[in-house]
Amino acid sequence: MVINVGYDQLTEELQKQLENFSTEVNKGLKEVYKDLAESGAKELSQGKPYHNRTGQYAKNFGVTQRKNASSVTGAESYTIYNKKRYQITHLLEHGHLTRSGRRTAAFEHWKPTLENIESKVEAEIEKVVRNAGG
Repeated sequence: MVINVGYDQLTEELQKQLENFSTEVNKGLKEVYKDLAESGAKELSQGKPYHNRTGQYAKNFGVTQRKNASSVTGAESYTIYNKKRYQITHLLEHGHLTRSGRRTAAFEHWKPTLENIESKVEAEIEKVVRNAGG
């Protein structure tokens, strides 16, 4: 992009271009974060690797926007959670002791999902920054 300005207007034009760039990046990051959170919730809703006996745990995953928690760039942050059966997420992920003293099997389902999201986020951020320049 080529813009012809006089030397006396250079600082104002640079400031304007940087503000436009920042706005585009923030807008793109908001979309990316929301999309990745929703895809993570969808992945968790598939109900693997544990056996979902009643179907109640897997179907209740959702995404909510955190209030008053924004990143350095000013983009919102999102939380993936289980709406109704949140009490058993930790127990399924890490296993637990039963009344008889035995240990139940751990079904890691959050960890692979989070690793999947983390692997995608860097590439998506890079894409947003490259495209924001126009």
